[in-house]
Amino acid sequence: MKRSRFLSALIVVAAIVAITATVVFAGTYRSPSKDTACDGSNCYDNLGLEVQASGSPGGGACSVVYYSYIGWDLTSETGTWQSASLKLTAYDITGGEAPFTFKLYPVNNDTWTEDGADPGYDSSTELASVTDDLTDNVIEFKDDASNTLGTYFLNKKGSVASVALVMTDGCGTISGDVKFEDIEGTGGSAPSSANEADLIFYTGSGATAVTLSSMNANNGAASPNWPLYAGLAALAALVLAAVGLGVRRFNS
Repeated sequence: MKRSRFLSALIVVAAIVAITATVVFAGTYRSPSKDTACDGSNCYDNLGLEVQASGSPGGGACSVVYYSYIGWDLTSETGTWQSASLKLTAYDITGGEAPFTFKLYPVNNDTWTEDGADPGYDSSTELASVTDDLTDNVIEFKDDASNTLGTYFLNKKGSVASVALVMTDGCGTISGDVKFEDIEGTGGSAPSSANEADLIFYTGSGATAVTLSSMNANNGAASPNWPLYAGLAALAALVLAAVGLGVRRFNS
């Protein structure tokens, strides 16, 4: 009986560790060639994530000049999520008048390249929107009650997925330009930093949201998460210690 209970407990602990590892390491990473800025005709490989809109002296509506595409490879993603968020960090803000409004739209063709033709986006289908004064340089698109953003990416699972980032308000009377840190680091116009676009998938939404996958990269590579590895190693050590103690007690 003791042996049976001990083995059952060990199986439960092992299952918890396995599930935790699955959740922690779920997700895929972006390629350096999947962030670009476009002007309606062409996309460019040296602008990174840049959005620009021009205004008018009379205070008319913003006219989009540059917008960005951000892509992820979901071909090997196995998780299932309900909602999503996307966090971006600005490193250069020129002109414009806060607050700024940014929107995400579906891209017409996810096979775009940084130095190719502009694939266009569906401005009639808004995936998410955020209005921010950018005092901390960070904006975060969070899923709405209908999980529009999460559903969009879920439908893209098994393929490449991308979104268009557009500034629709805040251009001021002349123009506004915002550049966000991107995956290319010093290879593009943005500084080398870990603050590039971070797409996060959640199981549940709102207060029940639990992180499933965090898809970002540092300078184009899937950097090892050493603190996480250390934590899992410590957890494994505790499990082994508990197993050893249980074995000694069982044999005594």
